Amino acid sequence: MAAPSEVRLAKPARAGLETAGLAALFLAVVALAYAPALHGAFLWDDDAHVTRPDLRSLHGLWRIWSEIGATQQYYPVLHSAFWIEHRAWGDSVLGYHLVNIALHAGCAWLLVSILRRLAFAAPLFAGLIFALHPVCVESVAWIAEQKNTLSALLYLLAASAYLGFDESRGRARYASASLLFLAALLTKSVTATLPAALLVVLWWRRGRLGVRRDVVPLIPWFAVASLSGLLTAWVEAKLIGAEGAAFSLGVLERARLAGSVIAF
Repeated sequence: MAAPSEVRLAKPARAGLETAGLAALFLAVVALAYAPALHGAFLWDDDAHVTRPDLRSLHGLWRIWSEIGATQQYYPVLHSAFWIEHRAWGDSVLGYHLVNIALHAGCAWLLVSILRRLAFAAPLFAGLIFALHPVCVESVAWIAEQKNTLSALLYLLAASAYLGFDESRGRARYASASLLFLAALLTKSVTATLPAALLVVLWWRRGRLGVRRDVVPLIPWFAVASLSGLLTAWVEAKLIGAEGAAFSLGVLERARLAGSVIAF
C-alpha cells in the first residue's frame, strides 16, 4: 500500500499529465482543422505586415517601436513578433501559419483554464467551440491577422493574471497583469475591452461590484485603453485613410455587424 505522502504527490502528477494531454489534444485538433491553410500564399495586405526590407535590421526594430508610420499600424509588439519570425524563416509562409495555429490553440486552452477557474459548467466544450468556430478562420488562416491570435493570447494571459490578483490582492500579480494588458494593447487595440469584460466577470462571480475592490484597480486600465483606442483611430484615419462614407457607421449599424458574428 502506498504511503499517504506518495498518494499526495501522485495526485498533482496525475493532474499535470491530464492537463498536458488535454492541451496536446487541443493543439492536434486545431492543427488538423487548419491543415489546409498551412501552405496558403501571401494575400491582400500580408506584405504590409511581414517585415519590409527597410525594417529588417536592429535599427528597423527600433523604428517599429519609436516611429509612428514605420508600420501600417502602431502595433509594435505585433511587428516585433513579425520581425523575429522573418529572421527565423524569411518569407516562408509555412512558419507564419504554424505560429498562428499554435497561438490559436494556446488561446483555446487558456480559455478552458480561465473557465475552470471561474467554475464554469462546461469549460472543455466552450474551449472546443472557440477552437473550431468558423468565425476564427480569418484570424488563423490569414498571416496578417496574427494581430488577432497574438493579441488574444496576451488578452487571456492578462485576464488570468488579473483573476489571480483578485484572489490574492498581491502587487506583483497586479503588475504582471498590467504589463500583459499593455502588451495586448500594443499588439491590437481592440483588446481595450478587457477591463470592461473583467468587471462583467467579477459581477457574475460575486453577484455585485465593489467600487474600491473591483472598480478602482481597473481605472488605470480604462485610461490606457482609451488612449490606445484614440491613437489607433487617429492612425487609421490619418495614415491609412479609413475615412469617408464607408466608415461612417452609426451605433445601431455597428451593433448589427457585431451581432451578426454570433449568428454566422
